Amino acid sequence: MAILDKVLGGLLVGSYANSILYTLELVAVIQYYKRNQDSRLFHAMVYSTFVVDTVSTMAACACVYLYTITHWGDVNYREKQHWPIAVSYVTCGISATVVRCFLIFRYWRLSQNNYITSVLILFMLASLGSCAGAVVSLLLHMAYAQRDKIVLPIPIWFSTIVATDISISLALLWQLNQIKSPFKATQSLIRRLMTSTIRTGTVSSVVAVIILILFLTDKQSNFGTGFSYCLGRIYTLTMLYNLNNRSSLRYGSANTNDAHSDDTMNITTQIHVHRTAIVHGSSVTNHDVLDLSDRLKRDSDSDSARGKVSVLPLGV
Repeated sequence: MAILDKVLGGLLVGSYANSILYTLELVAVIQYYKRNQDSRLFHAMVYSTFVVDTVSTMAACACVYLYTITHWGDVNYREKQHWPIAVSYVTCGISATVVRCFLIFRYWRLSQNNYITSVLILFMLASLGSCAGAVVSLLLHMAYAQRDKIVLPIPIWFSTIVATDISISLALLWQLNQIKSPFKATQSLIRRLMTSTIRTGTVSSVVAVIILILFLTDKQSNFGTGFSYCLGRIYTLTMLYNLNNRSSLRYGSANTNDAHSDDTMNITTQIHVHRTAIVHGSSVTNHDVLDLSDRLKRDSDSDSARGKVSVLPLGV
């Protein structure tokens, strides 16, 4: 019966964990649509990832049902991987790509650095391509006895996941670190943004590393596959966390529910900064970074009456 623990146990545990995360995602989606009036682009990203994750959750449940109910006792069926696992891989790749587009767009609006943005896009496309390669390899070698045939595509895919997610997080952290100000309120906001980037940016990487370790240590076990059910939900929850907690990042309180519209990002202002202030990176944008310019403006306006000021354009 140990084979059942390896083949079915991992899938069952993974489907339970995925269901819990999907429930949290559903709550977060409802919260997002109640509180935010963003552009159609952001609404489309949230809607598309939720639909994809719904399909993935249905595939995870179907996988367990087919193994444990419909084909229970069928040794031939149990010895193969079937279409629900391939669907879970595809949906994971789609959700990850949509969320990375959101994060890369966030970085670009903050930095206006086309070179690094292009590099991040290449990382994202490499991860999507390796996902497609892993799915094709799985469909060509569905028997568990043939898992040695996919020992290369799966690790490559999860390695690109880790590389891409860490690269995006490091780019955001580096850009935020370039923003300097002598004002405590602004420094506090930047610290909160950096902490949020570290928290949300490392979760998917850690889960991908765990999945990779589980797959490499026991190629006949499905515990890695079960954990991969959850990866798409983790990506979507990362995006929803950033969107739903913009106000708390601005004001340091989770009780503030108002959020600026995405259209506000297109406003261009002149920020008056005291001569001792150093602000690197002339563009500070996106929802959660928007208040940074507001703080700089309020602090510098109150300080301008006491000393000479310099004018620095800050695109919002």
